[in-house]
Amino acid sequence: MPLAVIVWGIRDPHVMEHARGEQAGYASVMNMATLRAQFRHGDQEERARIKAMLGPVEIEFADIRMVVDPRDNYTETCIWLDGHPPEIKSLVALVELVEDKNTLVLDIGANCGVYSVPLGLASGDGSRVIAFEPNPTMIGRLGHNIALNNLTHKVRIEGCALSDREGEAILNFRGHNYGQASLIPVPGRMNSGGVLVPTRPLSAFTHAARHHDFTVLKIDVEGAEEVVLNPMLDQAKVGGWLPDAMLVEVRHADQWDSDLCARILNSGFRQTMRAEGNALYIKKR
Repeated sequence: MPLAVIVWGIRDPHVMEHARGEQAGYASVMNMATLRAQFRHGDQEERARIKAMLGPVEIEFADIRMVVDPRDNYTETCIWLDGHPPEIKSLVALVELVEDKNTLVLDIGANCGVYSVPLGLASGDGSRVIAFEPNPTMIGRLGHNIALNNLTHKVRIEGCALSDREGEAILNFRGHNYGQASLIPVPGRMNSGGVLVPTRPLSAFTHAARHHDFTVLKIDVEGAEEVVLNPMLDQAKVGGWLPDAMLVEVRHADQWDSDLCARILNSGFRQTMRAEGNALYIKKR
């Protein structure tokens, strides 16, 4: 079923299946719809209380199944709350680009699979999705959702952070949101620690494009986008590889040292969409 025309549906199990500890008695008499309504209208303290009651929940939309944990990841909280991913315009735009094509998808910052899984399902025979996710906790969730949708033959996880070099770096955690982990330092009280992860350059993976008819790069790495993409744009000046389409998170552009968007446009792309903190670029023909 095409994502652009579906009616979102939610598999709505009761909280009693996921209640924990002393909250279980209270949770067992409340269903998810009630908790969602309370969460939407609650203050910060009420939302924290509701999150503490929750555990992993399976959500179904557009024939896609995902298990999400709303407690510690903004993206998963949104899927639990709304029944679909938060960046739906961006996702639909990419699905329409890859549908039934033999595509290489480079999903940089794959999170729980919110792009990797739908693009894996939509893309044609022979396609490959490489899902880059360095956060050990999120790698487990990503792998579960890949398997849940029978995509283990098409989606491959790379448990590294993309950077401008091969080596190691600290992946910094921000608050209680695993989805905002970044190689960029997190200041002050929002810093909730980090973990040492391997880093690799994008160029280590682009050779796979020769086996496919179309290539899509999606990147959301919380402000480190230019670190990953600038080496590719530098090499493009001397005939290096470029994807056919790029979805780039631009909401952290104020953290960049260069005008990455201008560099992309000057490398032969046109911007076709700007929404949800993302910009979509298509290579000119």
